[in-house]
Amino acid sequence: MFVAPLFVRPGVGVREPIDSMPGQARLSPDLAADEAARLAELGVGGVILFGLPGAKDALGSGASAEDGIVHDAFRRIRALELPLVTIADTCLCEYTDHGHCGPLAADGSVDNDAALVRLAEIAVSQARAGADIVAPSAMIDGQVGAIRAALDEAGCEQTPIMAYASKHASAFYGPFREAADSAPAFGDRRGY
Repeated sequence: MFVAPLFVRPGVGVREPIDSMPGQARLSPDLAADEAARLAELGVGGVILFGLPGAKDALGSGASAEDGIVHDAFRRIRALELPLVTIADTCLCEYTDHGHCGPLAADGSVDNDAALVRLAEIAVSQARAGADIVAPSAMIDGQVGAIRAALDEAGCEQTPIMAYASKHASAFYGPFREAADSAPAFGDRRGY
């Protein structure tokens, strides 16, 4: 079955076209839920949500915020009781002011261990908000193990993990970087 991406941004009733993906738009949580309902009627099997927060910081705080835009969209979609699998993009690049997939070390590299802690926190918060599946795309060493341990400890033992990190080295991911406003401010993601 197909999985459709939904790019969620702040606001109410907001639809912002995405230049790199003609016909697609960044949607406020209310419109993301409406779009999920439309997709379900078309027979699409699932949606994966990407967040575009109103503010970014060095730790990507918005990614695990209980009142965050993706969390709001998941709750709205769940309330509709749609026959859809809901998937969360579990990463920090959209939420950090530097565009990398984890907190930075003093030398400017990604701090792998700190990233594992943040990714685990994000995955648990996404599962609690209604994500059926968490999907880490950060390419951080050990991310699946750290997320699994955190989900299990939080009572989310049945939440599957779908890692899909290989996309970062692919030109096919370029439109997603624009759509999710997640391009790194410097360097690239080949080393993590």
